Amino acid sequence: MTSTQMLYRELKHDIVTCALPPGKSFSEDELGQRYRTSRTPVREACRHLASEGFMNIIPFRGYFVAPLTVGEFNNLQEVQLMVDPSAAALAAERASPEQVENLEKWARYKYKGRESYYEFLDQNRSLHVGIAEAAANDRLVEIVANVHTRLMRYFYLGLSMQSFGDEIVKEHGAIVDAIRKNQVAEAREHTREHIENTMRRSAGLWTTPGIRGFIAFDTGNGAFSVDPSNGKDSKDRPTAPRKRLMQKKKRRIGGIHA
Repeated sequence: MTSTQMLYRELKHDIVTCALPPGKSFSEDELGQRYRTSRTPVREACRHLASEGFMNIIPFRGYFVAPLTVGEFNNLQEVQLMVDPSAAALAAERASPEQVENLEKWARYKYKGRESYYEFLDQNRSLHVGIAEAAANDRLVEIVANVHTRLMRYFYLGLSMQSFGDEIVKEHGAIVDAIRKNQVAEAREHTREHIENTMRRSAGLWTTPGIRGFIAFDTGNGAFSVDPSNGKDSKDRPTAPRKRLMQKKKRRIGGIHA
């Protein structure tokens, strides 16, 4: 693995888990010092991340972690609603027994509070990307992986303490059961219902203390700024234990479908 690839994985992990906060700016030198690498890998890794929507590059100003915006969140969920049901329908036709076994394992995971919630985010992404992989369409996998990974940033910051664990496990189970039984129409419909329910469950995301200070608006020159009236106190922001996040750096967030 090259130094650029290693930096790409590490930067992507830190952006997705919000170890690098939305809207944070860096120069090439600052990133090089932080990750102990030279400017060339920094430049190449950041360009890759910018092409995926995780960073913004503004000439003569530097690199910015992509902000979180209401518009992007809604757009990503709309793409989910268009793409995920089709992926599930194809998976119902094409999934192998081994793939179904993995989907069942990921679908069973239920979170019971903050500590297990971060693991749930990883398992949930594995499930939805795994369904796309079972559809045996590489371009579909790229789309689903990008959308779900970008959405994870919002849920890392916007954790609601009201648990929907049982509800989510039931919905995931219905999707995977339809895939296992090769029920194409049912797999599509269960997934559509699941995405719509997720949109309902996340409707209050923007009112949580953890994310209010990261709502961004366009300043008109391609840059984004945080709403100064919201969430100034960083102690309100839920953060996954740093040690646990560091242990996950080599896992799928940074590396899958790079």
